[in-house]
Amino acid sequence: MSDQYRVVQLASGVYSLRSETYGETFHPVIGPVAEAQALYVNQLNLVNRVRDAKSEFVVWDIGLGAAANPLTFLSAIEMIPAKVRIVSFDYTLEPLTVALENGSKLGYLAGWNERLQTLLESRSLDFKTESGLSVRWDLHLGDFPAFLKKPAVLQLSKPHAIFYDAFSPATNPAMWTLGVFTDLFRTLDPKRACLMPTYSRSTMLRVTLLLAGFYVGKGHATGEKEETTLAANSPECIVEPLDRSWLMRCKRSQSAEPLHEPFYRQSSISDESWERLVMHPQFR
Repeated sequence: MSDQYRVVQLASGVYSLRSETYGETFHPVIGPVAEAQALYVNQLNLVNRVRDAKSEFVVWDIGLGAAANPLTFLSAIEMIPAKVRIVSFDYTLEPLTVALENGSKLGYLAGWNERLQTLLESRSLDFKTESGLSVRWDLHLGDFPAFLKKPAVLQLSKPHAIFYDAFSPATNPAMWTLGVFTDLFRTLDPKRACLMPTYSRSTMLRVTLLLAGFYVGKGHATGEKEETTLAANSPECIVEPLDRSWLMRCKRSQSAEPLHEPFYRQSSISDESWERLVMHPQFR
């Protein structure tokens, strides 16, 4: 049993993992599958998008954790004869290892033990279902912000969707800096629409995403939160874009300036960031 991760039962009755190091529980209210279904599968219309894809459909899974997000996605599309590639990133394999040791409690891992063991050992997995779904799943282990600056990131298949599920900015600020999201945006193909939901609705996060180059709007409720955030590299992908009334609230906020270094702090938006923000095409 790990000293860093343990299985806990949520108020809803379902089980999830908790990180003792970060003091945070994965999918803490409605549970792993319900959150992944609401935040990613349903909000991004993934079933229909995979079914309609003319070529390989690519998902970047940033924060593999206990694999709830990619497994919920795969369960949703398992009957579709399509070609899918998942590229997962994490700095540790410990959460997934602990999850596999407690698969009977977590539930969503049922039937996946052998394949996930292959992923853990080989860092890649290829399989095909009886319905014709062909999956390639690659795992990159290491520091994600550092990886974004390496030439190797440009060799990866460009995503249609990104699951961004890092620990919160307060405990894991290195994953939420303006530099990280700017580097991430630069890896995208401007000719391929890419959507990225995040569980946070904070002003700081939304300013960060906008200054990184994304278009940003209100995201769907997840059961635990009445509103999340949706970012994309194309304005047509945002159903409820942030507008100028949000800009005015941002100007008054005491927590709007992006993190420029991997240290958490809260402050009002700077004059330089404000000038850049109001020039974003979304507000012009």
